[in-house]
Amino acid sequence: MTILVIASQKGGVGKTTVAINLSYSLAVRGHKILLVDTDPQGSVGLSLSRGARERYGFYDAIAGIKTVEELIVPTRLAEFKLMTSGKSEIFSDDSVQGNGKRLDRVKNFFDILRGQGNDLVIVDTAAGIGGITSDILKEGDSVIIPQQSEPLGVRSIPQFLKKIVRIRREGAEVNVSGILMTMVNPHQRESVESESQLRSALPPGIMFQTSIPRDSVFLRASSLGVPVGLLSRNPVPAAVAFDQFAAELEIKLGLSNNIEKDNGVKGLLD
Repeated sequence: MTILVIASQKGGVGKTTVAINLSYSLAVRGHKILLVDTDPQGSVGLSLSRGARERYGFYDAIAGIKTVEELIVPTRLAEFKLMTSGKSEIFSDDSVQGNGKRLDRVKNFFDILRGQGNDLVIVDTAAGIGGITSDILKEGDSVIIPQQSEPLGVRSIPQFLKKIVRIRREGAEVNVSGILMTMVNPHQRESVESESQLRSALPPGIMFQTSIPRDSVFLRASSLGVPVGLLSRNPVPAAVAFDQFAAELEIKLGLSNNIEKDNGVKGLLD
């Protein structure tokens, strides 16, 4: 089993969009996926289910209120399960946070998931790399860094990579799967130039060849509570991009696939 963390130095780069649509694309390709939302805003659950705010989830497991097993939510796609973020305000209690308890509880959480029979656990995180996200990265096997294709955004990449190096020096084994360019607008000069400059500045292989376009279809998918791959029988360009990204990630992680599509336009949860 691989623990794949989606993390970024700054917010608004499309972490949740990547987490949901990558999870779905990999599940369609035959992989057993568990998507875990650790962002206190609960964006994954809210994007897929109207009842997400009422669900217990990750933070309830960390606080010891619920067991990991009872928090895993099946979807209509058998290979795709998820866990919402739950009641994050509970986790602010000093009795949970102090004296290294947080790190121990995060480690125990992922130790339990390692025995659940998933191929990949994909973890959506809050913006930044401090706090509980740092603890999650220490348990992760690999990290994907979504990066919005705009000038100010790309400047945060070197800082993020330095923090990953620091975490590895502290004993973590997490590797960087790659940087994924998001919200790329081929009709906007600044967007195209930002992507080009970053690709030329970084070592070959650290950036995914696939880019995710800026597309209003993601808002439509979120309003309907589905990944973009379930919007229509004929896949929209954004869905094709995520299929290509999933195929590229399979190669990087050494995964095989067993593609079996279901083109029914139904919500995964509601």
